[in-house]
Amino acid sequence: MLNIDIIIPVYNAEEYLERCINSIDIDTNKNVNVILVNDGSTDNSLMLCQKLEKKHEGNIKVVDQKNKGLSGARNTGLEYISGDYIAFMDPDDTYDVGYIKNCIQRIKKFNNPDLVITPYKRVYGEEKIVNNLYDVTDKELVLNGDDILKRLYGMDIKEAINPATMNDLSPVWGKFYKKSLILGKKFIDTKEIGSEDLLFNINVVNTDIRAVYIPDCYYLYTKTNNNSLTANYNENLISSWGNLFSLMEIQAKREKYNTEYFTRLDVRKYLSKMSLVRAIYNSKNLTLRNKVSIAKKTVKNPEYNKFKYSDFPNMISRWKILMWLCDREYMYVLYIIIRLLEPYKNKLK
Repeated sequence: MLNIDIIIPVYNAEEYLERCINSIDIDTNKNVNVILVNDGSTDNSLMLCQKLEKKHEGNIKVVDQKNKGLSGARNTGLEYISGDYIAFMDPDDTYDVGYIKNCIQRIKKFNNPDLVITPYKRVYGEEKIVNNLYDVTDKELVLNGDDILKRLYGMDIKEAINPATMNDLSPVWGKFYKKSLILGKKFIDTKEIGSEDLLFNINVVNTDIRAVYIPDCYYLYTKTNNNSLTANYNENLISSWGNLFSLMEIQAKREKYNTEYFTRLDVRKYLSKMSLVRAIYNSKNLTLRNKVSIAKKTVKNPEYNKFKYSDFPNMISRWKILMWLCDREYMYVLYIIIRLLEPYKNKLK
């Protein structure tokens, strides 16, 4: 029997944690062990974790610690793993019906691959929007490490149709990692690097691994939690993304990846400046003047300007317009457009 460990960092999650645990369906999936890391919650999350531990005795372990942040909580969880495969889950998210059972069936079908990847649905209240990670919907897709690493590094120029999908493969949730693949690996906090998930995956995946993409099992990514990290502006945003790109480049050189990786990274840098500008403009603790000043300094960075919008022939028109405005440094116009589009972001991806 395959044993699955699911690491869930918990911080002030009392409103939705039970829904998350229910979606795992532990009563059916007795081979699943959940590691709940209470990361210094100030609400009743610890009490709820302990209640769930008692209810599912033997299948849930609670670890209580002072607040260390998302990466610190996940790293603590990694100290307690014992299963054949390890998964990560956020406490405000859920699994689709039959998710665990179906994924285990495919793991066995494909003779225990190193990594299993599933698509996800973005959940906005009652609305669910499907994010398919690969262009298949009716059969599994066998991948090698090179296929995945290239996607993680960035888009090819011809692939850059909708840059909003560039990070769809980056999250650690929606994946099952063979234990041997992640032993000794750690997360680095977003205060230091732009995306702890992206860097973790780049450090974990090597060109020799075998992976399987399962197109009909969905992780449900909830987008309505206002306390989510993705809703808060990180003051270290610019420097942390710069650190991430530097680490990615260092790894590509160390591992002697071919030139395609460096091109993809340069494309990622160029397209990322739009995401950085959006984060700056949506922040609540800056004046408009400060937002424009920081955003303009960001888009002027030479590292983010190794391309221009006209280099991407397949890019959809709205992204071409946004990148043209970035290239021309029309920051006030860009601010107005971003603020107007923000209420429709779930429809525009």
